[in-house]
Amino acid sequence: MTTYSGFYYIDQIDRHEFHGYALAGSLYSGQSKYQTIEVVESPKFGKMLILDGKIQSAALDEHIYHEALVHPAMLLHPNPRRVLILGGGEGATLREVLRYGTVEVAVMVDLDEEVVTLCRTYLPEWSARAFEDPRARVVCEDARDYLQRTADPFDVILQDITDAVTDDFAEAYYQAIGQRLAEGGILAMQALELNLGDYAGHLRIREEVGRVFPFLSSYRAYIPSFRADWGFLLATAAEVAPLAPGVIEARFRERLGSGAGLEFYGPPVHRALFTLSRDLAGRIGQDAA
Repeated sequence: MTTYSGFYYIDQIDRHEFHGYALAGSLYSGQSKYQTIEVVESPKFGKMLILDGKIQSAALDEHIYHEALVHPAMLLHPNPRRVLILGGGEGATLREVLRYGTVEVAVMVDLDEEVVTLCRTYLPEWSARAFEDPRARVVCEDARDYLQRTADPFDVILQDITDAVTDDFAEAYYQAIGQRLAEGGILAMQALELNLGDYAGHLRIREEVGRVFPFLSSYRAYIPSFRADWGFLLATAAEVAPLAPGVIEARFRERLGSGAGLEFYGPPVHRALFTLSRDLAGRIGQDAA
């Protein structure tokens, strides 16, 4: 539930918790075929994209979310050449993928063409001209439909959709993703909050994805505008060691050089992302470090 009170955006998390964000103004407010779309200005967080009343990203910290989503999978894969992004209408996930010279093609599939257009208009900093990159291909259709009709293999698939898929069709959906992954491919996805005592959504996602992918690695990053330790998930058909000594450092130097342009991610941060508390690690059956 979301309400506006004076110059505040009120985001009600549940019946026990809500967050208030002061607003300086609105840049856009409208309704597409699929959802309400708002672009607002916050004195603290800068421009914010809100879909169906939920914050999707904010200028202050979108780099944390998008770098955390993209770079672990892109560095853990030995040679990511073909990348599929499911969702990601802002273009920021695409921006991070295209930092890699190994990438030959990056396909972004987003259901709502109007969101993509509005983000290019009001939030061009998010994509940083990624849409103009000749390696980028944008497809506006449902992710499920695209997965069913394409036969193309991908080395990395990044799921950046608003809500994680946990419905009655989840297993078929993740099977379709598995069929589109090339040998050794990696799925990385946002997987809801991992605040202390609020693990249920993440655990449900792990359960659904785990029916298709035998190897799962949860990690997390704190996103200030979400007011949450946000969960992410890597899923693979073959085991991948997220903390293999020296591998991340070497691949980071080889693929990203000094890391110019990155504001959050790097080898030390990579290790920290996958270092879980004993409580959380015990709940999900994953090593703490």
